[in-house]
Amino acid sequence: MGKVKTRLIPLLGPLGATRAHERLLTHVVHIARAWCHAASNRQFLLWCTPNTHHPFFDGLIPPHQRRPQPEGDLGHRLATIVVRQLKHHQGVILLGGDCVSITLPILDQTLAALLHHDAVMVPAEDGGYLLLALTRHHPSLFANIPWGSATVAAETRIRLNGLGWRWQELAAGWDVDHPRDWLRFQSMIRKT
Repeated sequence: MGKVKTRLIPLLGPLGATRAHERLLTHVVHIARAWCHAASNRQFLLWCTPNTHHPFFDGLIPPHQRRPQPEGDLGHRLATIVVRQLKHHQGVILLGGDCVSITLPILDQTLAALLHHDAVMVPAEDGGYLLLALTRHHPSLFANIPWGSATVAAETRIRLNGLGWRWQELAAGWDVDHPRDWLRFQSMIRKT
């Protein structure tokens, strides 16, 4: 408790922020799993930290779809996941656990774009990104990125262009980092 969604603690308290994290992750996992179940060639994995055995995960996803996150900062973890996945698959879609504005049509658009591009990005309104899909890897994509800042997407664009890759950017969405985002998510859930 007190280690996830820390920017929500002033609004929700430590326990509330932990529960919010669980609710957000549950929402994103349900969307991703529904999308993967629509085609037999799609696989969903949840990369967990600090381990894959937390009781919360038991009600969320089967053990065979969980992997421990690699050690290191976020950039190193993402790079390691991409390298591992591209050894066995033609592409990988990285999706944040709080990216609640991702929908099935956005995932369909991502896959369609990935068929003709090296990368696809869905930026976040706050300057980060919700999703990054790749058919190849280069270490510069994740190294020394100012994670959590308003320049993550801009820096990623620069790096993708610098690599000379064909890439596409889809319409921006939003994730949940701050109390106002949590309230927006609550409003979205009430409408569905």
